[in-house]
Amino acid sequence: MTPVAKLAAECVKEMLNVSDKEKEKYLSTVKGLGSFIIQNGLAGTILFVKKKGPEKVIEHIDKLIEKQTGVKDFSKEVINGKDLPQQKYIQMQYAALEGIKWLRRYADILLGGD
Repeated sequence: MTPVAKLAAECVKEMLNVSDKEKEKYLSTVKGLGSFIIQNGLAGTILFVKKKGPEKVIEHIDKLIEKQTGVKDFSKEVINGKDLPQQKYIQMQYAALEGIKWLRRYADILLGGD
């Protein structure tokens, strides 16, 4: 198992001990993240999830980005409106998409998705 896949599984396992309502919201959000990022970019997606929740999704995206790039708390840079070099932004977006692919797979399996 790749390190990113392993981390994604660990992230989803954190959601096993929350309420059914929280699990459903997490699963629903995670399922749409990939297409949301492609349509709106990583920054737009982070800001949307920050507003609508659940907050755990942002934490998990940050962990997955950090695992691949070494950049810690990328979402804080976006939320604070920091000016980001295009190359760095694209690298973070690619890392997020790669991590979310695994996050969605494990969420489907562990949280009862279709």
